[in-house]
Amino acid sequence: MPNWCATRYACIGDGNELQDLYDRMKRLQQMKEPLKPNGFGTAWLGNLVEDLGVDFNTVQCRGSWDDLTLENSVLRFSTETAWYRCTEVEDLIREKYPSIEIFFICEEPGMCIYEKNSDVYFDEEYIVDYSAGDTFYLSEAEMLSELSDEFGVDFADIDEALILVEEHNDKEENDDDQIYIHKFELVD
Repeated sequence: MPNWCATRYACIGDGNELQDLYDRMKRLQQMKEPLKPNGFGTAWLGNLVEDLGVDFNTVQCRGSWDDLTLENSVLRFSTETAWYRCTEVEDLIREKYPSIEIFFICEEPGMCIYEKNSDVYFDEEYIVDYSAGDTFYLSEAEMLSELSDEFGVDFADIDEALILVEEHNDKEENDDDQIYIHKFELVD
């Protein structure tokens, strides 16, 4: 059983290409049956690969998309994929739609993968994850404010906050009281 990677995308480019990709994905997800049998339904990335004219067996496409929108010349969708984001599907989209630029933010906690390639479309810098179930996607300033509220301390900087979080986690024997902080790495 794989670890699941959650990725959010923002795509920009030529309006006709964005509209075509949006229409294609919308049509596929609204089908009664997928193009090929799979465990992900009609929004399976393999359906998109096949519809773009490529055999899904030649592209890593284990996952599905949702939250598809096209607003203000930005195509957005989310994926849930095995282990990592499906970079081969991204490459195929770029090949078929040369004007489209793809921006993403992804997280796969099991492998400690927290990456993004844009501060413009995804301004989150950190994930603050409380073991009890609350998760927040925050800028550095927002994270410092959140932790200040949590601990009743005004932090001078991020390093001071992280030290207190580490001390807190060392003292807490109950896993439900742990606080985990992950920084998104900016990648190309």
